[in-house]
Amino acid sequence: MSATHLHVEIVTPEGTLYSGSAQAVTLPGGLAPFQVLVNHAPIISTLELGPLRILDADGNEHLFAVMSGFVEVKHNRVSIVAEEVVRAEEIDTTAVRAERDRLDAELEGETDLARRNQLKHQRARADVLLRVAQEASLAE
Repeated sequence: MSATHLHVEIVTPEGTLYSGSAQAVTLPGGLAPFQVLVNHAPIISTLELGPLRILDADGNEHLFAVMSGFVEVKHNRVSIVAEEVVRAEEIDTTAVRAERDRLDAELEGETDLARRNQLKHQRARADVLLRVAQEASLAE
C-alpha cells in the first residue's frame, strides 16, 4: 500500500521548527529548486539560500526562508537540517529593509575583497527574507 502523505521535519540548532504531514515540499536545492511529492526517490541534497514551501496535508502552505543546510528524502520522510530557518510570519520587514540599506552603504565603500563577499552574502540573506515575507503577504 502506498503512502498518501510525506512526513516533514525541519531541525535547526534551536530544535525542531516544523514537524507534520505534507502533500509537497519545495526546496532551494544546491543545483536548482526542486519539489518532493509522495513516493519521491531517495535523495540527499544541499540547500542554498532561498524559500522553502510546505503544502501540508490540509492544503495550507507554510513558507520559510532557509539560509543553507541539507535535506534527505527517504521512504516519504523529508528531513531538513539547517543552521538558520525563519518562518515567513516572523520576518520583521522594517528591520530587514534597514539592515539591507546599511549593508548597501557599507558595500559602497568597502575595498577589502573578503569583507565585500561577507557583506554580499548578508545582503543576499536580507533579499531572501524580504522575498519570502512578500510572498507570504501576497498569499494571504
